[in-house]
Amino acid sequence: MPSRAGILNVWRYYDEVFTFHDGRLLLRGPNGSGKSKALELLLPFLFDANLRASRLSTFGTGERTMHWNLMGEGASGTTRVGYVWLEFARPSGWFTCGARLQAGSHTTTVNPDYFTTDLRIEPGGLSLVNDLGMPLTSKALAERLGERGTVHDSATAYRSTIRTTLFPGLSEQRYDALIMALLQLRTPKLSQRLDPALLSTLLSRALPPLDQQEIADLAEGFERLDAQRERLRSLDAEVDAAGELARRQGTYAQRVLRASAGKLISATTELDRLSEQAKATADEYEKAIARDAELERRQEELQGEIRRTTARRDGLTDSDTYRAGRQLDDLRQQTERARNDAQRTAGLAARAVEQAAADEQTLETAMQSVQRAESVVRRQGDEVRQAATRVDLLVLTDELLREPIADIPQAKSLLRASVRSRESQIQQLGAAVDAHESAVVRRREAEEELDHARGELDQAQQDLAAADNERDLALADLMSRLATWAQDCRELVFTSPEMLEEQAESESELHNVIAAAATVVTSDVAAKRTTAQAALDALVSSRTVLQEELVELDVGELPPSAPPYRTVDRTTAQGAPLWQLVDFAPSVPADTRPRLEAALQASGLLDAWITPTGDAWIHHAADGHGSWLRPAGDHDTYADPTGLAPVAGPSLADVLTPEHDGIVDEDAVRRLLAVVAIADELPADALVAIGLDGTWRMGALTGSWEKEAAAHIGGAARQQARERRATEIRAELADIAADSEARTAELHALQRRLDLLGAELASVPSRDALDETTRLLAQRQAEVNAADGVVHSRMKTVEQRESQVAAALRSLTQLAAEARLPTQRSALDEVRIALRSFSDLAESWLDGQAELNSTCRQADELRTRAERSAVEAGERAGEAAEDAAAHEALAVRLETIESSVGQDYRELLDEIGRLRTTLEELGQAQDETRDLRTQLARTIGELGTRVETATAAHEQAAAARDAAAADFRKLATGTFPADSKLPNLAAFVEGLAASDGVRASLDAARLVAAAWQNIPHAPSHLADAVRRLSESVHECRESLRSRADLDLETDDDVQVFTAIVDGLRVGAAELLQILRRDADQSRQEITDQERELFDRTLTGDTRRHLANRIRQANDLVDQMNTRLQQVRTASKVAVQLVWQIAPELSAGTKAARDLLLKDPASLSDNDRESLHRFLRDRVEQARADDTATTWAEQLAQVFDYTAWHHFVVKVDRGSGDGWQPLTRKLHGALSGGEKAIALHLPLFAVVAAHYQTVPTAPRVILLDEVFVGVDTANRGQVFALLAALDLDLMLTSDHEWCTYAELPGIGIHQLVTAADGDDAVTTARFTWDGHRLLTDTADLP
Repeated sequence: MPSRAGILNVWRYYDEVFTFHDGRLLLRGPNGSGKSKALELLLPFLFDANLRASRLSTFGTGERTMHWNLMGEGASGTTRVGYVWLEFARPSGWFTCGARLQAGSHTTTVNPDYFTTDLRIEPGGLSLVNDLGMPLTSKALAERLGERGTVHDSATAYRSTIRTTLFPGLSEQRYDALIMALLQLRTPKLSQRLDPALLSTLLSRALPPLDQQEIADLAEGFERLDAQRERLRSLDAEVDAAGELARRQGTYAQRVLRASAGKLISATTELDRLSEQAKATADEYEKAIARDAELERRQEELQGEIRRTTARRDGLTDSDTYRAGRQLDDLRQQTERARNDAQRTAGLAARAVEQAAADEQTLETAMQSVQRAESVVRRQGDEVRQAATRVDLLVLTDELLREPIADIPQAKSLLRASVRSRESQIQQLGAAVDAHESAVVRRREAEEELDHARGELDQAQQDLAAADNERDLALADLMSRLATWAQDCRELVFTSPEMLEEQAESESELHNVIAAAATVVTSDVAAKRTTAQAALDALVSSRTVLQEELVELDVGELPPSAPPYRTVDRTTAQGAPLWQLVDFAPSVPADTRPRLEAALQASGLLDAWITPTGDAWIHHAADGHGSWLRPAGDHDTYADPTGLAPVAGPSLADVLTPEHDGIVDEDAVRRLLAVVAIADELPADALVAIGLDGTWRMGALTGSWEKEAAAHIGGAARQQARERRATEIRAELADIAADSEARTAELHALQRRLDLLGAELASVPSRDALDETTRLLAQRQAEVNAADGVVHSRMKTVEQRESQVAAALRSLTQLAAEARLPTQRSALDEVRIALRSFSDLAESWLDGQAELNSTCRQADELRTRAERSAVEAGERAGEAAEDAAAHEALAVRLETIESSVGQDYRELLDEIGRLRTTLEELGQAQDETRDLRTQLARTIGELGTRVETATAAHEQAAAARDAAAADFRKLATGTFPADSKLPNLAAFVEGLAASDGVRASLDAARLVAAAWQNIPHAPSHLADAVRRLSESVHECRESLRSRADLDLETDDDVQVFTAIVDGLRVGAAELLQILRRDADQSRQEITDQERELFDRTLTGDTRRHLANRIRQANDLVDQMNTRLQQVRTASKVAVQLVWQIAPELSAGTKAARDLLLKDPASLSDNDRESLHRFLRDRVEQARADDTATTWAEQLAQVFDYTAWHHFVVKVDRGSGDGWQPLTRKLHGALSGGEKAIALHLPLFAVVAAHYQTVPTAPRVILLDEVFVGVDTANRGQVFALLAALDLDLMLTSDHEWCTYAELPGIGIHQLVTAADGDDAVTTARFTWDGHRLLTDTADLP
């Protein structure tokens, strides 16, 4: 419990110690005496170690800082050092805590040094001042403490030591709550302010908290979850990156698969076409072979017929008849041959003409095709040239258009290279446009910010002008009020009132002027008061001494004055001084007695102490030495009768006789008297002697003295001496009373002057308006400076952004000039579109040029053939004319000769003619057959060549188809299908896996083509997709480097993306799937672990402890109410606490609270889910509030069951209305005493609840202006409650003595101050022991 407290050299306390009684202390005194100041300086400051003025002040204001406490009232010099300390009595000893405080006039800060020790602050323990009485330095303090104490490095370390030493087991949070409760209780006139929310908070913080170790264990689990969540966030970021990568890879994969599928389908279509063509050619070839065989058989048949007909013809021609007319037959044959030749050549000529006409028609058709192709190519060329003009590729186009292009592939390569180069330039310029636009945007933002800052500056300058004007008005008003005040002052005299107006602007200078005038008055008053007070104090002191002496004269002896070397307590010693043991012998004359007593007193014998036996020295026979009987450390003068032998002549025994008191043996007294010689004058030969003339000798010492009357030897002498002294004292007391009255009147007059001075000083016109306007002016000036700084900063930013825009524009312009491209984005986009259009047009034009070249070559071939056919037709026509003329001449000759021969011969010739005709026909048929076979041989040769060509083309197409199928299968069996998100992927994969043949690949390609009919897959589209894919791979390499190695390799013409994850090479889709699986698994693990944590909470120690805490809180509230029921005011007002679920919380909170109190084994699945949901919501709410930095703090909020509840203070007014909540309205209707009871009692319960968890802690409460307005009966009840709660008290009051039977005891310090308010504060101590008020006279002034 607290034992003592002290304040050294702080404020007007220069060295004051306050002593508690049974842990309780009351500081009482009038307002302004410093009782609240002592409370501020001691508690809870020495628990809190917080120098904030609002924390120190009992009113919670910032007007009086610790610096003011040191350098304000009571300060002198430029630096001041003081100490405050508090001492606690503990079973194991003492514990003292304190603070060394140092401040200077040149700063406003205070440098504290906090210390703790097991020493007591006292001369025999730890002294806080040096030999000169000055407060110790920090170094000296540390040296004094040594190993018995510590000067702490910081307020935090000191506060931690206080908490762990005095309040072990209280967490920092609960310790803060305790201090807040003490501060709230310390507030003066607490009953006049009601804050139900604060009261509920204070009561809630007094409840026992959950075990921090449990919180720490759970926090560790949640921190692990946080680490996993952080990993999950990283995984989600990786999933996002992989998702973007997979999207771009999917686009590229779709286009690659679609292009490869199209290539395979086209190759298959071409192969099918070539197969049909080869089959048709093969069929024609087989038919031609069969026709040739048929013609060969026909030729053989014709040869047989020719042989037989020739034989018959030869038979007839060998006859005599024929030989006789052979000439006619020859002519007939010759004519027939001529006719046949003419017919044959005429037929050949007709066929040649027909063939020439057909070839001419074919040529004309081909030339029309050439013309059409040329027209298309010219039109395409014009379009290409126009498009090239738009994209600045006219030079290339003109070069290509200058003459027919022979090498189309080379031209296409040149075209594509030029397009790629132009695309690169456009891309670079696009980046430059982006940079320029971004710079322009940033400049515009900076300009907008600058405009905003300038607007703020304008407003700040206007506010500054208004504040300056208001300050001028406030200053003028203050100067006017100061002039009026100075004229009204009587004590304060100003030699130059205008000086007040001149110094009005400076508070310190104005204060100095007023202080100087006040100093003149206070110095005069102080000087006079000091003189008067010193005189009065001396008179009071003299009066007290005289009164005490007078009392002692009435009840006891008047002993000789004690010498300073006497330390023995004679009241407890055995024996008596000589003057009490003897009397004058009757023979001693009256005039001799004063001189004899004077000689004895001066020599020391008169007051020498004689033991009951008279022995003061013990002799030792063995060595002849001895020892004193006196106790060690006690000093006095002893008479030893055995020290000397009796004198031979007269001795004191002749003039003094022993009195019969029974204390000392009379023989011992006679022996003592007998060793001292006596004579009228001092004997010269005696070692110890007394002269009746007042002289004496004690060995080598001699002297003399005289007195007017004997005062000690003999009862009569002593009685006369007492009466003489009493008369003298009464006369002196009468003089002192008259002088004291005069001095008191003088002090009252001086006090009236000081009171008037105080009133004048108190009425100094307030400068609050000027200070407020000055503060506002400084604030406005600071705002202007800040706004101006912002403007300058924004101007620099605009300049920087402007330079960035200029640099970006220069770079853009330079690139645009070099590339001959526009700088506007829209125009650049148009160029980009135009370039794509140009590329497509140029490709189409080159394809048309290739087709034109092929058509021209074909037309040239047809022209040559037509010309050859025309020449052949002319030749055949000439031959036919010649043969016709020859036949006509022979026919005329034959007709002439036949008219001259006989009938038989003509018949023979007719038969021979018929046979010859038949032979001719057969020969002709044979020639035709031979010609047909010859023509058929050419046809067979051509068909054979065509078959070989078709076979080679078919084989080449098949190889191309197979290559396309292999390429497609290679792509289709890789990562592309999965990456492309091909619909019905399983069927696609299954179809490919079913067979290694081309058919399976073709079916798969057709699935791809059917799925993505509209997917663009031209080379430009593939290039664009691969560029985007490459950019994404580059971006993702960094974000995915910890999880996968990304690779983009070229395989033939395809860019193949793969990633190595955990040693496996996968595609983008599988990479995304793996990362998603990892993220989902991590998410599920977090969910599972979170549920496991919640389950552990619901079934383990945390739930049990939480339930126990709730039950303990209920019990604690019940105990509080049991205590509170003991107090009911005279008007029957009582107070009760209700602890209930906070109304703003959800309905599920009460259900969850009830479930937590149930046995975990009896919880249903729905109950568990409800609790899970409740705890999850609490956790999420704690996260959303973001008021805690660690999981331990967050979980402390989650499981802070006190936050689920709130306290309601209810009041029963005894009117039959029952218990009603203490609202502001009801509080306002209560009397002053009832208000005090209604608010103090719950706060007492708060503090008691805090201390209940730490039984060994000091149980201090602080009350400033204790129980104002509470009647006497209720005060006794409240003190009984405080005693029942075993609370230590530190109270202040201007009227209360705390002398109640219900209070077992309390130490009381009455604060005493001088009338002028500047002197030191001292105290007079009293003690209430539960029955009577005791005065500690040592503390009275």
